[in-house]
Amino acid sequence: MNCKKIAKGTLTAIIMLAFLVTVDNAVAGDAGFPLTESGIVLGYGTGNLEGGHYEPLLLILHIGFCFKEFSSEQSRDHKNIVTFCIEPQINPVVNPESDVEFGISAGLKYMHYLTNTVSAHLMASFGPHWITVNTESQAKGFVFSSTIGAGISVFVTDNSAVSLGFRARHLSNANLSKPNGGIETCFGTVGYSIFF
Repeated sequence: MNCKKIAKGTLTAIIMLAFLVTVDNAVAGDAGFPLTESGIVLGYGTGNLEGGHYEPLLLILHIGFCFKEFSSEQSRDHKNIVTFCIEPQINPVVNPESDVEFGISAGLKYMHYLTNTVSAHLMASFGPHWITVNTESQAKGFVFSSTIGAGISVFVTDNSAVSLGFRARHLSNANLSKPNGGIETCFGTVGYSIFF
């Protein structure tokens, strides 16, 4: 594995994260989409490759903006919510060798309160990524990530929650280069979010 490539990828991901973290809540609020959630998602995934396993570790910054609210008798503010979410990420890959994937995904997350302190969520996202792993079934470099997931959050304070979740993800490059067999990965996740 080339350390220069990892350093370059890490620097690019840090710049993307810094840019997104500086998004001004007032600007987003003036556009009609106020910042409602900011958190981190960590996870472990496994998938099959020709000749072995693919095992990435998720390191995701989750940023959510209010898209639509629905009334709920179960939530503390009486609202279930659909958020537009942005997830910049840099994910070390521990198997088949030490590699990295990084990128940014955008999508929707629906949060439905089951009780005043417990909510379930569904999410879907899509976005560009870069992978450094060499496989027989997927060309390294530019790929697209398509992800769906579900989970449950438990509020530990009035405005923060821990979450457990499951995600399924497909990586491929839309036939921009060969091979393009794709990499399917299933993840278990844990997260912590602050709600505004």
